[in-house]
Amino acid sequence: MNKMCKNRSGGSGNGISKWFGIGLMVVGVILLLFSLPSWLWMSVLAILLISAGFLLWRF
Repeated sequence: MNKMCKNRSGGSGNGISKWFGIGLMVVGVILLLFSLPSWLWMSVLAILLISAGFLLWRF
């Protein structure tokens, strides 16, 4: 079986980037939950944090 198929759990890099990515995703979700509808900048920031956290965690 291919190496890419075996490693599907995420965080193929070092452990620090994995935990930092998870932390960014958690902060992004919290910001998204507490953002007011009129605060578009906070919603955009939360989505960017979640995306960056996912990229760090996955790759």
